[in-house]
Parts: sequence; C-alpha cells; structure tokens
Amino acid sequence: MFKVARTFGARDGLLRLSYELQRGSGLMSRRMRSVEGWEAWDFQRIASGSSPEKFLNVRRQGAQSFFFSDCRHLAGEVGKIIGAHGKEQAVTEANKILAGNLPYFGRLSFASGFPPKWFQNPVTGQSVSSARSWTQMRFASDEYGDLKFILEPSRFLFVYPLARAYAVSGDERFPEAFWNAIENWAANSSPMSGPLWICGQESSLRILAWSFALYAFLGSSATTPQRAALLLSMIAAHAWRTTQTLGYARSQRSNHLISEAVGLWTAGTLFPELNEAAAWKQLGSKLLLEAVLDQITPQGADLQDSFNYQRMVLQQLLWCIRLAEINQEQLDPEIRARTIAAFDFISQFVDHAYGRVPNHGSNDGSYVLPLAGCDYGDFRPLMRMGSSVLNHQTSLASGVWDEVALWFCGSSAESSSGESTRTENAAAGYYRLGNKNSWALARAGHYSRRPFQADQLHVDLWWHGLNLARDAGTYLYNGNPPWDNGLAGTAVHNTVMVDRHDQMRRAGRFLWLDWAQASGRSSFSSSHTSAELPDYFEGEHDGYRRLGVKHRRMVQFVSEDAWVIVDDALPTDIQNTSKRDLRLHWLLPDLPLAVAESSPFAAILSTDKLRIHWNIYSSVPGTTGLIRGSKNVLEDTVSKDEDEDAELLGWESPTYGELRPAISLLHHVRSQLPVRMVTVITAGEEFKLSQNDGSLVLSRNSSEIYRVSLTTARNGRVGA
Repeated sequence: MFKVARTFGARDGLLRLSYELQRGSGLMSRRMRSVEGWEAWDFQRIASGSSPEKFLNVRRQGAQSFFFSDCRHLAGEVGKIIGAHGKEQAVTEANKILAGNLPYFGRLSFASGFPPKWFQNPVTGQSVSSARSWTQMRFASDEYGDLKFILEPSRFLFVYPLARAYAVSGDERFPEAFWNAIENWAANSSPMSGPLWICGQESSLRILAWSFALYAFLGSSATTPQRAALLLSMIAAHAWRTTQTLGYARSQRSNHLISEAVGLWTAGTLFPELNEAAAWKQLGSKLLLEAVLDQITPQGADLQDSFNYQRMVLQQLLWCIRLAEINQEQLDPEIRARTIAAFDFISQFVDHAYGRVPNHGSNDGSYVLPLAGCDYGDFRPLMRMGSSVLNHQTSLASGVWDEVALWFCGSSAESSSGESTRTENAAAGYYRLGNKNSWALARAGHYSRRPFQADQLHVDLWWHGLNLARDAGTYLYNGNPPWDNGLAGTAVHNTVMVDRHDQMRRAGRFLWLDWAQASGRSSFSSSHTSAELPDYFEGEHDGYRRLGVKHRRMVQFVSEDAWVIVDDALPTDIQNTSKRDLRLHWLLPDLPLAVAESSPFAAILSTDKLRIHWNIYSSVPGTTGLIRGSKNVLEDTVSKDEDEDAELLGWESPTYGELRPAISLLHHVRSQLPVRMVTVITAGEEFKLSQNDGSLVLSRNSSEIYRVSLTTARNGRVGA
C-alpha cells in the first residue's frame, strides 16, 4: 500500500480518494439526481437569452464560425482527393451504418442496429439496464462484460463517415439518420442516470462529435430548430457532467484530462448562448494548459507512452488550435508549442511506406476524427492534418489522407514539402535507427510517473513497410484473465525475461510497482552503412535488480537488409553464481514459416519479395521454439507446461477487441551469468553467418561486413 501511495503521489492520491469517497458515500449520486430528466436541461433554462430558431439561424448565417459552413460545399474538393472510387466507398460505408453495422475501435464492425442498441454488448449479447446508476458501476462485470463495447457507439464516431457520405452525395438519408440517433439516444438515456454517463471523457468526445455533426448537417432540411435545441441541451448536460469528475481526470494524468478540457472549451467556444459557456471555456483552457504541460514533454513525447493515445491527443489539440484560430480565440502559446513538439516527435516513427507506426503502448482503439478513407493504422491523415493546421513542413506526398486537412482548413489546406524538424528523443527514451526503408525503434525510458507497460529495451523492427519485429498491442483491458490488459507484460515484448518475472511488479491492470529504469544512447558507429539516422544503440535497465541481474542490449543497423541485436544478462554482483532462467522473445508477423536444418537455430519467413532469416546464437546452449496463437508450431518447441504465459504468446492485437495470430520466437537459456544471446536478421540470400575464434561473422557475397563476440565478460566489458 505504501508503494501504491508513492506511485500515485500525494496530490493525485487525494484527488482519486476524493472521487471514490463521493461515489461510495452516495454524495455523487445525490448530485446527479438533482439534474435528472431532460426538463432540467430545457433550452430556455440553459440558454435563457436565445431561442431554437435564433440559435440555428446564427449558424446558418455564418455568425458562429466552424471549420466549414456547409459540408456540401466541400464536395468538389473532396472528390478531387478521393476520386470516384473513394466517393463510392464513402457512401457504401455510410449505408452499412444505416443498415446497423457500426464501426468499433477503428477497424472492427458489429451488427448493432440503427439507431444502435445503446446498452447491448455486441460481442456477448449481454445488456445493462438504462436505469442503472453509473455511480455504482465499473468498466467490467459478469453482468455486461467489457463496458467499452457498450460505450463505443455512444461516442457517435459514426457521424464522421455519415458526414463524408453526405458531402459527396448530398443524400438526405444521412443527416436524417444522425438526428434519429440523437432523438433515440436522448429518449433512452436520461441525463446523469444511466451507464452511458459513467465517464467524463466519453461525454467530452460526444460533445466534439455532436458539434461536428451539427455543422456538417446545418444546411439539411432534417436539421430543424427543435432538433438543434435538443442537441444544445444534450451538449450542455454533457459539459456539466464533465465538470463533476474533473478530480478523477486530473488524478489520472492521462488523455482523460485533455479530452475533458477540449470538450469543455469546445462547448464554451462554439455555443456562447449557453449560460455557462464563458465559465466552461475558461475552465477548459486552464485545464488544457495544465494537461499539456504535464503530459507532453518539451521534446514532444506523450508521457502515457502510447503512440495511439498520442494520435488521439494530437487530433484534439489540433481541433482546438484550428477552432481558436477561426474564432479569434487566444490559447496559451505553450499549447501550440507542445503540440508542434508532439507532432514532430510522432512524425519520426511513422513508417515511410504505408504510414504505420509501432503498436507501442496502450491501444484502446481510440480514433476520434475518422475523416479520411484510410485504415485505422494509417497515421498519414494525422500527418496531413498537423502539417496544415500548424503550417508545418512534412515530407508526406499527396494522397487520400489529404481529405482530413480539407475538413479542417478548407481549400486553404496546404501540402507543404520538406522534412519536419527532428527532435532529440533520448530524454524521452525513444531511439530510431537506420534509414527510411529499414529502421528500428528501441525503447529505454526513465520513468518520472507510473508506467503502463513493462517493455524496457523492447525493439520494433521495420523493413520496407513490413513490421518484422512487432508489439503485441492491447486486445482487452477488461477481459477475463489473462486478457485483462495481459499484453502489457514483459513476456510478449521483444526483450529478455528473467526467471519468468515481469520487469516490474504488477499491482493491477494498469498499475506497476518497482519501476524498471533504463538508460540508452544512439550513435553513428561506422561510415560504410546506408543509415540516414544513427545506426547503433546500446542501453540497459535495472528491472531485475531484485534478482541480481542487469539486462544490456545493443542494436546494430548493419545495412538495409541486415540487423544484429546483442543481449547480455549480467550479474550485478560478480560473486553471484546462481543460475538464471532467461527467455528472449521476438514477435514476428504471421507469414509462411520454415525452420532451417542448421545449428544454431534459424527461422525463415517468406514474403512476396524474398525470405527473411532469423538466426539466434547464445554463449551457452539453449532451446528455441515457435508459438503461433498459443500453440506450438513444431513438436519440439517449448510446451505450455514450460511456459505459464503461453496463452499470451503468438498473438497480436491491431486494435481493441481484435486478436489475431502472430509468431512468438523464443530462445531459452538456463545458466550462470553472464550470458550473451545474439539475434541476426537478414533479408535475402546474399548473407552468410559463420563462427570464427569465438566470434560470429556476417558476410555478404563472401565479404565480411560485421563481426560480434559470442561471449561477454562477467563485468559486461566484452562487446560487439
């Protein structure tokens, strides 16, 4: 308990304690009941100086600015960007929504009806009562399963594809569908009283989606003063709801607070008719600055250590910056400065070929502005949006991902060329090596606040758009064990595990104690490589200090088609002669696989272009195995009896709720320390490996190009 308290800190602990006491005592429930029922949110009570007709006319006349005035005016420009096929796809996607097939978590789709069955889990078929008080609920229950599946349709993210389809087709079915969904949601979810009101962040994301939809469908005959008045009442109720649990959001020090600040600021900025608009705008601006300074480092790293969450944060920050510019509102300059830094930071980890990034950190499927015909994993829409809103250079070529910039910046959206500013990421613990075609991300972070995954010295490896060594993702936060955020552990990351322990001690689904701290450095090690970035990394972490072990890793970009990774397990006390169980793990794509009849071990993955060779050597004898989808690929590989976490192995999750097979390559060693393990990855058949005088020699076309020692001294001084 002492370590938990120290992990949260005094301020955050007190904020969280206050929230839980209000929930547990019934105080929060009584406060919620005081404003139950839509009559408490009647238009004349929340916007006493206006009327539904005036509210709507002000916007139709352009007196309250938004990113666009009428989305149908974008039809020509959108058509130029996405083409005839893209327009057909946009309409097809919208028709699927109207047929009841709703998007979930960016990549998935479930038959949920339309208007959606707001209180039903589409995976399990379980439901939760609309009358159940959210103050007595949690995010997982045997009664309704994972609440995230129930909440997802109520984010109203389907309004964005409906707006896209309406822009290119002018089909009035799409705005009518939105307003039907709004009326149905209001009729089934009384203010503050049901499960859909459980989270301030969910409330804020609805404010953004509803605001966008109001302007997207502003010119439609389906948008009547009465419907607009209902929507304003709903936005006011959600803004008030958000203010009630800001202590919880602040205690989390995560994207929750950014979302809630953006929601409040948006409600206050776009709807000045609301009696509380000025207060919400001021509070939102204040909290946004607090959150940005707290969560985004000057180097641009989001301290949640999640690339998907960083995209989510950036989308919302860009929303605010552009909306402030349009409405001549002042945001603190530091918000823009940190947004630029965060944009530059993540730009460095977007793969050149297909716009993808490592599936690093927590990934709950959040994609809050789906406004381009691109896959969920494609970050190029974010890159184009950022370059346009920030007037920032990018090397990104034009493509269908340009559409999102058009929605936010209109015909003034620019496709500026040039390289974005590269920042030094060592302070944040992220290192990129190699060149644009073949590159690696090495993770070596020093935590100043609670970490979310035990992944020190994890390495992601990319080759011509193919993620060769990958992160498993998240899958579920609220599933049955081991799927209760189980992919956050060390076992499934591309690193070394000692005695089957995580690098840190787990104290809950999202809480780690005894933090593993790492250090690292990158450099240009030689002149004969084709590296455009540093080609060499070395780092170490102390996560196994309690076991008397230090893990040190070296990563070498030898050429575009060859990588060498050296792992040393070293004793922290050279007098320690205890044997340790070491396991090196690599997560590979689910490609055709063969094992070479050679010693040491060699696995071969076949792509459309060529074969990728994975070779593993160690200074002492070990065993190597392959697991796909929790099952052994070969009879002589590691069995479930030997690995308690085998159920987690051989899987990856591209988004929340999606699990698909991958290949876990494992190398086990049990020995006294020190132990060295060497992984060599080569593309093509031009390379040859041989052993010579205790060294591993990599040759290409009969010429030696790299040499590494297969042993290490007990003090770790003998290197590559």
